[in-house]
Amino acid sequence: MFDQLWHKWLKQPYKLRCIDDSGSGKETVVLLHGIGSSAQVWRHLVPQLAEHNCRVLSFDLLGFGKSPKPEWPNYSADDHAKAVIASLRAKKIQKPIILVGHSMGCLVAAHVAKLEPRLVKQLILYEMPLYVGLPDTKRYNKRRDLYFLVYNHIMESPDLALTTKQSVRRLIAKFSGFEISEETWRPFVKSLRNTIISQTTLNDIKQLTVPIDIIYGSLDMLVIRGTPKKIFGHEATHIQTHTITELHSVSPKASTFLAKRIIQALSRAPVSTPALGRKSRLRAAKKRTTQSRHSESGDQSQLQ
Repeated sequence: MFDQLWHKWLKQPYKLRCIDDSGSGKETVVLLHGIGSSAQVWRHLVPQLAEHNCRVLSFDLLGFGKSPKPEWPNYSADDHAKAVIASLRAKKIQKPIILVGHSMGCLVAAHVAKLEPRLVKQLILYEMPLYVGLPDTKRYNKRRDLYFLVYNHIMESPDLALTTKQSVRRLIAKFSGFEISEETWRPFVKSLRNTIISQTTLNDIKQLTVPIDIIYGSLDMLVIRGTPKKIFGHEATHIQTHTITELHSVSPKASTFLAKRIIQALSRAPVSTPALGRKSRLRAAKKRTTQSRHSESGDQSQLQ
C-alpha cells in the first residue's frame, strides 16, 4: 500500500540497487546495462577503471537484477531515467558524470541527459538500438520492421520465451544479451514496448550538446548502424561513431575498448556548471519543455 502511495500516486521515483560503487576521485562514471540484463555485464569493465582516479557506479535498472520490480509502471525511458536520477541524488552526485549505456541502457542514458543536462559531462553509448526517426530508406525500414516483428512475437509468447530449453536460452543470451525469467518478464515486456519500440531517443539526443560517443558492434544483429550526419543532421559535430567487431554483448574485448573511451573522457576538462537547486531545475525543465515542443514541430515538418 505504501509503495503505491509513495511511488505511483505521489510520483516519487524508485531507488535502484547499486551493484558497484568503487574507486574515488573528482570524476564519476555511471554504467547502465541493457534490457533483460543486470549490472553484472560490466564485470570486465569496472576493474579496468580502478587506477584512473574516478568513482564508478553501476546500477541494476528498474525491474531487473536486484532493483525493485513493481507491476504498475510503464517502464518507459522516463520511468527508467527518473529512477537513475533519484539513485544518483541518493549517492550525493553533484558534478557532471560520464554516463555509459549498453543496449537499452543507451536509451535511458540519453533520456537522463535530456532531463538533467547539467548532470552529464559525456555520453558513451554502446550498441544503441535506435529504430524511431531513422532516415526513410528501404534499408532502415526493412530491418526495423523485421526487428519489431520479432519483438512483438516475443512479447506475445511468454510461454515459449520462458520454457525454452536452457541451452537455447544461453544461445539467445549470447547473441542478444536477453536473460529472461518469470520475475523479470513483466518489466522486460513493458521496457521492450515502451522504451525500445516506442522510443524518444532521437529527439532526446538532438537536444544535447555534450560530447557523445556511439559505438557499434559489426556483428550485432539487433542494432542498425548509421552515420551521425544521416541520423542526427549535419550539425551533430559533437557525436562520434566507432565500430568494433562484436556481438550484442559487453565482452572482455568490448570492455577494453569502452575503458579507453572512458579514460579519454576523464582527461577532458570538466563542465563548469553548478549543481541545480530546486528553482533552477524547475526553470530548466520549463525551458526544455518549450524547446522540445519547437523541436518536435520541426521534426514533424521534416518527416512530411
